[in-house]
Amino acid sequence: MKLRAILHAVIPALLLFAVSCSDNKSEQPEVIRPVRYQQVLLAGSEQNRTFSGTSKAGTEAKLSFKVGGTLNSVQVKVGDRLKKGALIASVDDSDAQLNYEKALVALEKSRVQKETAKSTLDRVKGLYENNNVSLQDYEAAKTSYATANAAHDADKRNVDLQKRKLEYYKLYAPISGIVTAVNAEKNENIRSGQIIAVMNVGDEIEITVGVPESFISKTKAGGGVTVKFASIPGQVFDGVISEVAYNINSTSSTYPVTVTLSAPTKDIRPGMSADVTFVFSDEGNNAPQKIIAPVAAVGKDTKGNFVFVLIKDSDSAYRVEKRMITVGELLPEGFEIITGLSENELIATAGLNTLMDGMKVRLLGK
Repeated sequence: MKLRAILHAVIPALLLFAVSCSDNKSEQPEVIRPVRYQQVLLAGSEQNRTFSGTSKAGTEAKLSFKVGGTLNSVQVKVGDRLKKGALIASVDDSDAQLNYEKALVALEKSRVQKETAKSTLDRVKGLYENNNVSLQDYEAAKTSYATANAAHDADKRNVDLQKRKLEYYKLYAPISGIVTAVNAEKNENIRSGQIIAVMNVGDEIEITVGVPESFISKTKAGGGVTVKFASIPGQVFDGVISEVAYNINSTSSTYPVTVTLSAPTKDIRPGMSADVTFVFSDEGNNAPQKIIAPVAAVGKDTKGNFVFVLIKDSDSAYRVEKRMITVGELLPEGFEIITGLSENELIATAGLNTLMDGMKVRLLGK
């Protein structure tokens, strides 16, 4: 009896507690998830593309000897600033010096022979005019003088040649500039035409950059670009396209394009890596604008690509609508949207895997 009385007292209390809890739960406010978003806008016909390049001096002098031999000396090192005419290196010229001295001896010998032949001609001429020698003797004297004179002229030219050759054994700076490379050392045996040193001349800086085939037709000489260097953070340099190659580089499968910096600074040195940004425009003034969606806003499932469009539901809430889209080219700003989106629509840009069709959300910002 006592147990039955206790149950009659406890069960109604438990039922009342359960109803109370159910009422409190139903009274809790609905949680609306915040979501980041972006408005869909039209992109113009211009496209920016950035390609990697390397800086170099606008005027570069590669210096070599006209002759081969053993290097007697190398007078410069990388970084040296040279004035025009400064000695860079010299090659052993012992053989050339010997040839020059031999040419001098031959010239002196031919000079004496020429003078002797001239004296003989003058003497024979006087005798011939007095009928003391024959015409044959006179003609022979003239021939001997002409031969000696020609030999003397040839020896003079040979002396000049051997003297010029001596100059080939010394390498001088053709113009003032900075030494950027030295490719040989003292006592090294070099060949004719081998690059001994490289000089940068003047302050002009160029950037050599490879442009892919899909953009080379839009790359025009005279067009403007911007250049950034990883080693010079925070600075952007203006440049002008100065040369566009017509043949592809088989190694990189790109077309070499040369850009000249408009106002380079002393911080920029040859060999620095650079990012060159080109602005490519579609042909014609009536080129259609494109709808662009951020890469983070585009998802993909078994049916294809989709976005979550945010449709206004109330003053502060939006409803999620999963919409299938057709994407086109991947641009720096995002995917080109062929179908499925219109200008000014709002799309979610984060947390796509947590969103569902029909879910209520509130805008958090971009």
